[in-house]
Amino acid sequence: MGFLSYKNSAETVKRISTNYTKDILHMIELRFEDYLTNLSVISQDLLYDKTIYSALVQNNINDPLMDYERENEISNSMKKIVLSRPEIQSIAIIRNDGHIYYSDDNSSSDSIKNILPYEQALEKAREYQGKVVWYTDSSNGFVKHIYLLRTIYNQDTFKEIGLQAILVNKDFLRTVYDGLTKSVQNIVILSDDYEVIAARNYDNLDYLNSTTFYKLYHENDSRIDKEINALVSYTTIIDTGWKIVTYVPLNELYSDAYELRRSLILLCILTVVILSIFNLSIAMGFINPINHLVKGMKMVQKDNRIVFIDDEREDELGFLIKTFNEMSKEINHLVNWVYREKLTRKEAELKALQSQINPHFLFNTLESINWMARLNNVPEISDTVTDLSDLMEASIGRDDRLVTVEEEFKYAFKYISILKRRFGEKIVFKEEIIGDADKVEIPRLLIQPLVENSVYHGIEKLRGKGEIILSARVEEDILIITVMDTGPGIEAPELEALNRRLSLDNDTYFKELSDSRRSIGIENVNRRIRLFYGDNYGLKIESKLGEYTKIIVRIPAKSKSTEGYYV
Repeated sequence: MGFLSYKNSAETVKRISTNYTKDILHMIELRFEDYLTNLSVISQDLLYDKTIYSALVQNNINDPLMDYERENEISNSMKKIVLSRPEIQSIAIIRNDGHIYYSDDNSSSDSIKNILPYEQALEKAREYQGKVVWYTDSSNGFVKHIYLLRTIYNQDTFKEIGLQAILVNKDFLRTVYDGLTKSVQNIVILSDDYEVIAARNYDNLDYLNSTTFYKLYHENDSRIDKEINALVSYTTIIDTGWKIVTYVPLNELYSDAYELRRSLILLCILTVVILSIFNLSIAMGFINPINHLVKGMKMVQKDNRIVFIDDEREDELGFLIKTFNEMSKEINHLVNWVYREKLTRKEAELKALQSQINPHFLFNTLESINWMARLNNVPEISDTVTDLSDLMEASIGRDDRLVTVEEEFKYAFKYISILKRRFGEKIVFKEEIIGDADKVEIPRLLIQPLVENSVYHGIEKLRGKGEIILSARVEEDILIITVMDTGPGIEAPELEALNRRLSLDNDTYFKELSDSRRSIGIENVNRRIRLFYGDNYGLKIESKLGEYTKIIVRIPAKSKSTEGYYV
């Protein structure tokens, strides 16, 4: 019994430790992904900076004063980013003629102008054709510098006009594991060439000389490695190919199990001696509290998270019972904490998706105003701005998250009114609300992005007039909204791929999320619906090439009554 208990305890320790390190690695991976995403967003903002783009396109001004002012403006823009973002050490923009605009944070003697390996960096960036790529500069197995690179292209001719390089503050990488539990001391981040980027304990890196760390073939794994007598767990950051590795020596991992083994051996010896005299009384004294403990464990197994066993024993069983009581409280605390974290993350994802639509829509609306101003040169500007103000109020005005279908259709009509000042009578807009569908409440600005998509991917491509038909009806407690345009339609492979992405559940979608995708409006509306109502609802697209494209929205039919909400 003692031997089996020890083996079972050792396996339990291994399983718990493995799961625990996996959770730690997953948390670090999430932090790392947020860190990389923030840097990619900063890089994207620099890519669309008008002053920087103008400097790269018009590199010969022949005016020293204007050239000085432009260089000073670019330097100030980059300086603001460098000083406000601790994860960035330096930023550099290099023109094709070799001229460099750069800014450092002055925290180090190394300037990006002097340390950037331009030829190697440019060659690496060109492989990814304008996408973000990570490049490391290493020495003696340690990464010295980390760069985020991307080539810059002329927006009209698509010719390469420069290179963007961001020198990452390597010390800031430690924040991805700082603040986590101190029980996992050996955490190291390796590049795709197995060179050390950052480590929690630089004094204990001898194990990196083992061949173990050159056999990390899979994206993630956790195993006992006999060569170094340690539990090795790791995961791979997909965007960079870097690996996050944890290392726990077996003598530390099984210290409690070894202690338990010694205690069991002693307990067995004492039990043999004592049971020969007090067999019955001692047996009953052990059986009763064990039954209580087993009963409590079964209750925990049935999801009764807080179970308290009232027993004042001061022996080993008393210690187990006290530990079990503390464990049940801790389980309840951890479950509630994870639940709150999921709710917070879900809300943040929902807000992030909704906020992406507003700039996209505002850009197209201002483009319409621009065309109208150029062609007609006065009166309609007031009406256009009025409609735009109403739409902006709908976007950022009130705190209500839900509006009726009737109100949402009005927003869509105002949007079409704005576009008609650009397209004239090319757009024919029709709407139909069947029954009580107009009272059903839906998330704000759910329809406008779909109408916008129908205009710019459908009607705009036609030579003559085109129709946009907006309808709403309720079928078996499900609100069905359709946005149909008589545009050129979508080819079958593209339609199939788009519907596949729309059908993904939220977890899979956000793991596969990338910066380059075509229908941001449609996908964001679909994600908002799925985050708001669940994965059983969302969008589906039907299309016939050369005839029409139809977007079908399915959400629960919830209306407002005097008593509250009803379905």
